[in-house]
Formats: sequence, C-alpha cells, structure tokens
Amino acid sequence: MVALLLSTFMVSAQNEFAAVLEVLTPGVEVQRVNTANPIAVSIEAIVGVGDIIRTDETGEARITFFADGTDVTIEPESEYRIIEFEGDDEDFQLTVEVIVGQTVHRLGRTLGTDSAYEIDTPGMTLSARGTEFAIRVEESGRSAMLVTEGDVDAATDDSNANVPAEFGIRAELGQPLSDVIRASSFDELYAGLDGCTASVTTTDDVSLNVRLGPDLAQARIGTIAAEDIIHFFGVNEGGTWYRVEFRGGFAWILSSSATISSDCAGLRTFPSSQVEDINLYEELGDPIDMDDLDMPEPEATEEPDTDE
Repeated sequence: MVALLLSTFMVSAQNEFAAVLEVLTPGVEVQRVNTANPIAVSIEAIVGVGDIIRTDETGEARITFFADGTDVTIEPESEYRIIEFEGDDEDFQLTVEVIVGQTVHRLGRTLGTDSAYEIDTPGMTLSARGTEFAIRVEESGRSAMLVTEGDVDAATDDSNANVPAEFGIRAELGQPLSDVIRASSFDELYAGLDGCTASVTTTDDVSLNVRLGPDLAQARIGTIAAEDIIHFFGVNEGGTWYRVEFRGGFAWILSSSATISSDCAGLRTFPSSQVEDINLYEELGDPIDMDDLDMPEPEATEEPDTDE
C-alpha cells in the first residue's frame, strides 16, 4: 500500500514531492499548510511541504518519503514539520523540522552530491547522507541527537561537529554544540554531559588532592573537601579516578570510597591519558603559577590532603 501511494502521489505541482503518513498507534493529527485546524488521521494520509504532524501522549506515526527506506518515525508527544521537499527521486532537497519531541530518521541509501537531507531543531541543524539517527527536542528548545549508523553533521551559528555511529551531541538554545560523546541512549548522553550525583567519604575530614588528569603523575593543582563533591562528570578507564568540577573547569580525584547515584545512566569514560586544559583555570579562577603546580593552592584548608 505504501509503495502504491508513493508511486501515485510522489510528484506534484512545482516539482514538489508528497509523502505518505502512516499511523502506527492512534493519536495523530495533521495541520495542513495555511490552515488553522488540525485533522485527525486514523490510518494513512498524504503530507507535503508546510504540513505539521503532531502526536499526543499515545500517538506514533511514520512518514515515508521514498520506498527505499527514507523515512522518519514520530514518537508520542512530538511535533514535526516538512519545510522543503523537491527535486526528483534521484536528486532531491529535503528539509524538515523537529519542533518538539522525539523522532527516528532513516536514510536507506547514501545521498549523492546533488541531494540534501537536513533537519532543523531549535538548538542545532543536522545534515545526513546515509544513516540512522534519533533526535530529541525538549520544551525549552534544548536539542539532542544520537547516531545509530553512519554519521551526521551538526551545526549551530558558531560551532560544528561530525557525529559518528554510537555517539551523540546536544545543544542548548542559542549555545554552541556540546562535546561529541559515546552514548547509546539519551539518558546516557545526558548523564555523560551533565554528570551524576555522587559522594565521597574520607576519614577525619581529610581533603582530596586534585590533579589535572587521572594519574598520580599528573600535576596536583589543589585540594578539595569530600563534602564539596556532589557530582561526577566522568570516570577513567580503570574506574578509580573521577572527574569533578574545580575552579570553573574540571579536574580529577582518586577515590576508593566513591558512591554514585543508582539512577545514573552511565558516566562518560575518559582515557587515563586525559589532561584538562589549565588555561580554563586561569580564565575563570585566580592565575596559577605553572612552577607551583605541585603545591597545594593557597585557599586549601590546613587539613592534610591525600590521594586515596
């Protein structure tokens, strides 16, 4: 049925395409371009440029652009719009917008140089040529993307990145892109970027040494009290060093008593060779004398410090 509809409705006026909307679970509506009232769809519909597709808390739909597997699944509580869809079935320009919610995109073929598939979100623009990836857009406009196969280019006004398979990226509204990090779910992506609630205990209120990297050979740049540690932002490959916030940047502590919240989807893993950028401390904190890196910072307490 889908293939028949595609062959019947693929080409329309002004060399624009139409696509097939298939309802997977009830709760789907379409607002036609230049109309004010949405129309409920129960089985199938033809959609084109300017149409907005919405799903409620139970609704799920799939839009098929080409029978070779170029489609998008629109998950519950989402809003999606087709901005541009023109050309021919060999070379085409397809631009869509994920306004809010979550979608999964599939390109069943690698696009040629004269074709383009772009997705606009409030936080970033994505470009793909042959891949599978998922997008999540929150009410705040914060946008995230995970790649399952292939790779996707992400961009904002002042940053860009290529995201390979099994990695993800995120952008706050009006902000640069986040780091590209390994993640298999949005929860894992968010945990990797936002950190996880954590705690460290020490005996006799001993402060912990803070180092530039997860290794005793790395420079010691100060100390931190255990009670001041409330989040971890990463772990080394060995699982004994933890990345913490320090002086406006990040640094590392060694701990055998660390406790991580049970709802943590997974800390971001760093190589043991990781070294933080000391220039960040100089910009956001007091200047650091490079010759004194192995000395405790002046503001450190008089408590003994330790690497556990």
